Amino acid sequence: MAPALHVIAGPGPGQLATMARPAEEPWSPQELDALARAGVQVLVSSAAPGPDTAGIEVVPFPAPAPAVDATSAPSAKEMQQEAKQVVALAIRLAREVRAGRFVVTQAAADNGRSTLLATMTLALLGIRPGEALRRTAPGGGIAPDWLHDFVATHG
Repeated sequence: MAPALHVIAGPGPGQLATMARPAEEPWSPQELDALARAGVQVLVSSAAPGPDTAGIEVVPFPAPAPAVDATSAPSAKEMQQEAKQVVALAIRLAREVRAGRFVVTQAAADNGRSTLLATMTLALLGIRPGEALRRTAPGGGIAPDWLHDFVATHG
C-alpha cells in the first residue's frame, strides 16, 4: 500500500501532492501500482524505484550538498548548485501541473524537502507566498522569508 498523499489545492488543471516516506527504502512494485491507480503521473523521489515504475515518471530529488566531514558544512558553491537544481525542478513541476499532470513530491518525513519543493511550485503557479505556505504546511515549519525572496526573484 502506498503512503498517504497530501493533495494540495492548486490552480490546476493538474494536481500537486506531497508525501513522506523513508528515503532509504526502495519503492516496491505494489507501492508504485497504488500511486499509479491514484492517478500519479510524475513522482519526485529521494528513494530509488525498481525497474517497474507502473508507468509513473520517477524524477530523482536533487541530492543535498555533501558535507566534507562530520564537523563541516557544504561549501557555498555546493549549496548554490543544489539550490539551482531545486529551482529548475520547481519550474519543471509547475509546467507539469499546468499541462494537467498529477505530480507528487516525496521525501523523508523529517526534512521538509518535499514541502519546500511543493511550496515553490505553487508560487510559480501564481499562488501568493503566504497562501502557498498555508496549503503545503498548514502547521507551519517553513520560514516565509525565503519564499518571499524566491517569488521576488522568480515570480
